[in-house]
Amino acid sequence: LGLIGGSIARAVRHFHPDTEIVVHSRTRASVEQAVKDGVADRIAERIGPDFSDCSYIFLCAPVSSNAAYLEELRTLINPGCIISDVGSTKGDIHAKVEALDMEDCFIGGHPMAGSEKTGYENSTDHLLENAYYMITPPEGAPKENVERLVAVAKAVSAIPMVLSCGEHDLAV
Repeated sequence: LGLIGGSIARAVRHFHPDTEIVVHSRTRASVEQAVKDGVADRIAERIGPDFSDCSYIFLCAPVSSNAAYLEELRTLINPGCIISDVGSTKGDIHAKVEALDMEDCFIGGHPMAGSEKTGYENSTDHLLENAYYMITPPEGAPKENVERLVAVAKAVSAIPMVLSCGEHDLAV
């Protein structure tokens, strides 16, 4: 729950205050602060049953860690849940999605936003405002899932752009 994850959570809370937000992080202080700030409703102590009721899961860890989370979440999520990431490269995670046969529930994402500052403490509810939000669905992803993630990007005032993971990685 750093700069981008915190900003997504803050924007969702700002624009959709009734949304239940569950957070998990290796850094205990950031998730505790998110609950204290009213940004998050509760903390998931581990990757486990807390995620089985989620409609969306955003993987905001370093790119090298996100693929490992996919394996853990694969058996926990409910039908209709969309897992997305915010990583700056897409090739590796899309390869993992394909290997795990998770094209029906994964839609890659990359908000083109940031700051010279890092961490949850520097996140804002407007960091994504008017920022391009790259959305990279895998081949075979249900169209309605792509549309749902596009709607989430719009809901936090970002500008969604749908492109392949290869096009993303070439451009970025």
